[in-house]
Amino acid sequence: MFEVKVRELGGRIGKLVTRHGNIETPFLFPVVDPARQVPSLDVIRSLGFSGFITNAYLFFKRNRGAVKKIHKEFSWNDVIMTDSGGYQILVYGDIEVDNKTIVTYQKEIETDVGVILDVPTGTKMSWEEAARAVEETYRRGIEALPLIMDSNQLWVYPVQGAPYRDLLIKVAIQARKLPYDIYAVGSPTVLLEKYKYSKLIELVAIARLHLPPSKPLHVFGVGHPMIIPFLVAVGGDLFDSASYILYARNGRYMLETGTKDVKELEYFPCNCQVCSRYEPREVLELPSEKRVELLAIHNLHVLIKELKLVKQAIKEGRLWELLEYRSKAHPSLHEAFEVVKKYATKLLEKYSSTVNPGGRALLLIDSDSEFNPRVKMNVRRALQMGLKRARGKTVILIPAYRKPYNHQTEYVVIENVLRDRDDVEAFFIHPILGLITPRLSSTYPYYQHETRITSEIINPNKLVALIKRLASAGAKRLILIEAGWLKRGLYEQIQRRLKELREAVVICKINEISSLLPPSPSPPSPSQPQ
Repeated sequence: MFEVKVRELGGRIGKLVTRHGNIETPFLFPVVDPARQVPSLDVIRSLGFSGFITNAYLFFKRNRGAVKKIHKEFSWNDVIMTDSGGYQILVYGDIEVDNKTIVTYQKEIETDVGVILDVPTGTKMSWEEAARAVEETYRRGIEALPLIMDSNQLWVYPVQGAPYRDLLIKVAIQARKLPYDIYAVGSPTVLLEKYKYSKLIELVAIARLHLPPSKPLHVFGVGHPMIIPFLVAVGGDLFDSASYILYARNGRYMLETGTKDVKELEYFPCNCQVCSRYEPREVLELPSEKRVELLAIHNLHVLIKELKLVKQAIKEGRLWELLEYRSKAHPSLHEAFEVVKKYATKLLEKYSSTVNPGGRALLLIDSDSEFNPRVKMNVRRALQMGLKRARGKTVILIPAYRKPYNHQTEYVVIENVLRDRDDVEAFFIHPILGLITPRLSSTYPYYQHETRITSEIINPNKLVALIKRLASAGAKRLILIEAGWLKRGLYEQIQRRLKELREAVVICKINEISSLLPPSPSPPSPSQPQ
């Protein structure tokens, strides 16, 4: 049913198998209107969308409950997902059909992916109201099981409870007990409209932490490209939205990092089939219906382009770097990235590797790069190795500034001095990669990375913490070599923060190292035991 092919952070490229073909995740289902659809389904297919979502409740009403095979009605041979009417409950408070009726109807019209009739909690319910809503959804989830267990369709269980963290956790834990094919996070539309992306990221991360990792996670109502990479990073696999047409009706032109009113544009910064043919003023001069259609086509193009970009980033092991880049584009994305960083250890490291089999170099851009799970895991591993080797020894710390670090002049000199000495240990220190043993200096990521060491990424407090860790691990004395980025002024800052270790920490130039080393231990005489 769902096969994961490639993982990166909490995101994955996967294959979702349905009755009418396979979908490669991450994937977005465009919302299609059962009555009047703009642009046409042929255009949607030509843009690269092999599936869409429509509303089973509206389909039911327009057909007065008559069962009509949905693929035939839409003349569509690919995947169709249907929503049950939960959004209408959120907006209007109730609908005319019950859970059993709409679940049975989705089964009879032979949708590929169906949803039970949940009770969305939205963002306006009190905690008590939300608690009753999630209990009712859970009851409906159990109620639907006898109706769907013999079908060859995929069924979605919506995980409600937002915006209340405790309810969301409770519901996600309950949901694990129900044998649904796909889980979904509901009711984010209001958060998206108000650009409260950080709260949405938190909800999806919490749900992903407590739901079975083998099952795909759908996020309802997400249709702006700017938030998709962040949601994928914390575990979102599937999305749906009518944003492409809703924005178009309001004259809104999608970009990867926001939207523009088409009236404000002198140029189209895109080369899709619309933007390469028209200028903004020409689109504005078209009849309203045609203008909406063209803007909707462009918006769909931007969405599919963003999905492909995210997949390529997953394939190359560069999803974190994409998030770093995008987080600088809008304040709301910066806030969203802070939440991603918050879950780096709890969630992202669970699915991350310390290596990159493709051999691609890590890009260490600024202090945010420290939170990259691949960086954090390697830094932690190397530090533990270094602390063990430092116990009871004089430790020399060499600033890492030129790869491969074990070819730096400072290390070549020290290597000759320290030959056959077991009481002295040398390490490299890096502002982002931390403590590096010479043995690791030619391995990933210590050799396979690109960075520019500037004052912005040199954190004196981080260096002080590292020195204190070495001292507490039992290092007898710490010698810092003045070279590269470790200048005298920075060392003095470190010294001011290390008053209690002043006697144990010294700085010197490389030609002074011999005078600061302890006497070499005398070899035992032949009469002494070896």
